[in-house]
Amino acid sequence: MLEADGAENSLKDNLLSRLSLNAEPCDAPVWRVRRLFARAEKEFDPAFRAFGFYQAKVEKNLTTGGDCWQARFVVTLGAPVTIRKRDVVVLGDATGDKRLTELLASLPLPEGAVLNHAKYEEIKERLRVFAAERGYLDFEFTRQQLRVYPDEAVAEIDIEAQSGPRYRFGELRFSKQALDEDFVRKLAKAREGEPFHTRKLAAIDRRLSDGGYFSRVEVRPRRDEAVDESVPIDIVLESADRHVWRAGAGYATDTGARVSFGYDNRYINPKGHRFSSNLRLSPVESSLIADYLVPGEDPHRENFSFGARLLHEDTDSRESDSASLIARQTIKTGTWTHTRFLELLYEKSLVGNDSTTATLLMPGYRIERTKADNVLQTAHGYRVSLEVRGSSESLLSTVTMLQLRGSAKGIHRFGEGGRVTGRVDIGTTIGENVTHLPASLRFFAGGDNSVRGYAYESLGPVDATGLPEGGRNLLVGSIEYEHPVVEDEWWVAAFVDGGNAFSSEEFEPRYGYGVGIRWYSPVGRVRLDFAVPDDTDKDEWRLHFGLGADL
Repeated sequence: MLEADGAENSLKDNLLSRLSLNAEPCDAPVWRVRRLFARAEKEFDPAFRAFGFYQAKVEKNLTTGGDCWQARFVVTLGAPVTIRKRDVVVLGDATGDKRLTELLASLPLPEGAVLNHAKYEEIKERLRVFAAERGYLDFEFTRQQLRVYPDEAVAEIDIEAQSGPRYRFGELRFSKQALDEDFVRKLAKAREGEPFHTRKLAAIDRRLSDGGYFSRVEVRPRRDEAVDESVPIDIVLESADRHVWRAGAGYATDTGARVSFGYDNRYINPKGHRFSSNLRLSPVESSLIADYLVPGEDPHRENFSFGARLLHEDTDSRESDSASLIARQTIKTGTWTHTRFLELLYEKSLVGNDSTTATLLMPGYRIERTKADNVLQTAHGYRVSLEVRGSSESLLSTVTMLQLRGSAKGIHRFGEGGRVTGRVDIGTTIGENVTHLPASLRFFAGGDNSVRGYAYESLGPVDATGLPEGGRNLLVGSIEYEHPVVEDEWWVAAFVDGGNAFSSEEFEPRYGYGVGIRWYSPVGRVRLDFAVPDDTDKDEWRLHFGLGADL
């Protein structure tokens, strides 16, 4: 038994871990128990000193009779040693380094603090880490003293170090691979002559790995080859496979069963140009998309794409076939992604009894942002996007119009409990009568990601025969609460969706109510919802199934 009034649990644990007697069984020989009992104070002493107690006293008692020996230790800690003086000085080129000033201000064991030997070692370790990270590769301690005066219960820390010069990146030596070295340097975003920093080395590794061109990246500083405070950097690269084939399958209530096939070529040429294509087949929507991708001056921030798309859609409300050519410029600024595009669209569509053939040349702009603490299972996050596009009969178009679309979705979890998800989608079209627009530019509501309880794209204005014709405007929202029932893997949900597509000033929202089950699988959220519409003339209830990320 160990009694130590006023001692922290960490000190008690340290004392017991050092006590050899603590490991002896009840049937241990008495002579060995007595020998280990006798040296208990000697074993305790390093633990006392490590926590700043240099005047600790131990009273002890040992009983060896009965079924098991018993030892009792009563500890009186005494006054702890406190820091009377602390001098930590770094001389050399690091003297003017702002990071050093911040580090020195945050070091443990200020004057008046209780001495802790582990924290004293932490001071020295943090200085070593600072020097290694910031490129002071000749860093060394010229003095490191901890003076303890037990009778006065005080200690003094005296540490002095020489940082030496700050090293720089020397020659960047890339291994041979399929891309031009100039382009690889743009990917790496590193230059000879920059101040040496281990985080910059990690950033070089990350940027090259994230580019998608390499299967292996190794960044090796060659300290042994440094000349004039310049460290050469060897960057070993292994090219990823040039040709990539993909296949997938899925199911959603809106589109039914679907399969997809994709092909990418990572190395069209040594300048990093790429080709990507995807074929998607389902009873409701089938498409063939191909894009030629050109990296910008900063490949991580800017890229251009030139693509083509063939799309066939066949829903309960419309049927359309379209072909488009699209040129895009995508720029990332901070956490926002900006896309400027020019699309030439040719579409033949049948909406209800209305047949439309349209050609539109549409310049446009989209801005979007997604932030999530976990992509597969988000506790806190949001997604917002806004797009504007337009066309004019004076510029190769059969329709003059301006269209805006926006969407937002947010997720908030309450501690370890449930979470709330809110969603809103809006849109409006300025210009021609909606019947002059192709189906893809009209607004419909209803379906898995709209108003549940209603069929896919079944809501909106109707023509003279009662068939949906699509609307000029869209306003749809949803609020949903989910709660975990089996750890964080299985959840139950309740939701309310509302909104509609409309053309006149009169807005007649439709609502859907329901409950659902969520399974957070390793590849994403599997969602099964049972929804009831507020208008049961056509359906009394519907099931909605989907698979995908939270945002």
